[in-house]
Amino acid sequence: MKYLQRDFSLDLNELIKATEQSFYEHIELLLSEYTPTFTERKQRINLELKKYGTDPFKPRYFSFVSVEIEIENKMFNKIIFEVPIWKCQRYLLGIPLSTKIPGSKVIGELVTLEEAKNVFREIIEDHLK
Repeated sequence: MKYLQRDFSLDLNELIKATEQSFYEHIELLLSEYTPTFTERKQRINLELKKYGTDPFKPRYFSFVSVEIEIENKMFNKIIFEVPIWKCQRYLLGIPLSTKIPGSKVIGELVTLEEAKNVFREIIEDHLK
């Protein structure tokens, strides 16, 4: 869901933090469920919540879950996916910017755990085949 800068509030900040926490709890559940299966196959899975930036309402703040799957005996032995949670970016005419330009807008985008649950399962199940 997209949020304009005028929508940034204490309530939204709490929602972002709660969403990040729910992702953290979900990845712990997935790790406990899938780690034994990956270990049996001489593979390794790592899920980690990462954040860039300190203030969710400042442009270039990005929180996501990094999914790393290491596979033995393969030419490319590491597969990495990033599943976004919250991203705050400055835009001008739909183009992301790294600096403030008059007329640009700050937009945040939040992905809920419910939207991402199937993505996690698909990524993991595809690499167990």
